[in-house]
Amino acid sequence: MSQILLALDTATERTTVGVARLGQDELDVLGTAVVDAPRAAMSRLLPMTETLLATEHLTIADVDGVIVGRGPGSFTGVRIGVATAKGLAHGLSCPLWGVSTLDAVAWTFAYNEVTVAVVGDAMRGEVYPALYRCGGGKAERLTPDRVAKPADVAAAWAELGQPLVLTGNGLRKYAEVFTDALGDDAMIADEDLWAPWANGLFAGWLAQLSGEGRGSGDPADVLPIYTRLSDAEENERIREGLAFASPPESGVSGGEPA
Repeated sequence: MSQILLALDTATERTTVGVARLGQDELDVLGTAVVDAPRAAMSRLLPMTETLLATEHLTIADVDGVIVGRGPGSFTGVRIGVATAKGLAHGLSCPLWGVSTLDAVAWTFAYNEVTVAVVGDAMRGEVYPALYRCGGGKAERLTPDRVAKPADVAAAWAELGQPLVLTGNGLRKYAEVFTDALGDDAMIADEDLWAPWANGLFAGWLAQLSGEGRGSGDPADVLPIYTRLSDAEENERIREGLAFASPPESGVSGGEPA
């Protein structure tokens, strides 16, 4: 028996939605929709979802499972996506799974034999960098989530001495930083691939099914990936004279002082 899956991501300037049919042997992406909606994801996400489902002669009641991009990215965008996905999953009494937004970007290159360097915009003059070995229909993550200065990341990647396909919305601000450091080893991907597509969310989720990170499907277990504390949390710690603590492995910032 097949299942209808809904995928969505609002962690970047692009709001992404996709619907797929999961059969016994394969997943068939039925349709996708994207719109550049900086600061407007909340008003665009659900209407886009309803329109896409209607295009495929489906309604929200037909959805059997939801997949959401967990970030890292815009804090507000990540919260909108995860909160909306949790609301849908609870309302439909269906499973919810999370996929890294950076992973979803990298999975676009799964059939290219390349090393992909995703540069997510972390604001505050920083980026979310991640490296992947792609090819053969796979995107293997090589580095953990972190936040760093673009120049520091570019210098570290230059020391690898190998060609890198650069992608990610952080390139809108920092492409020159990376091309200057990497020289001929830098290959800039098409700008249309800098943000996640629903196909990447589905591919990342499928890869998790056979691994340890497949998740329980319980909406309560799907948490955002923030990587660092929010402005409000950092300002509070400054006011209280507390040291800065990294977000716990759950991906949610906060916790006890360092």
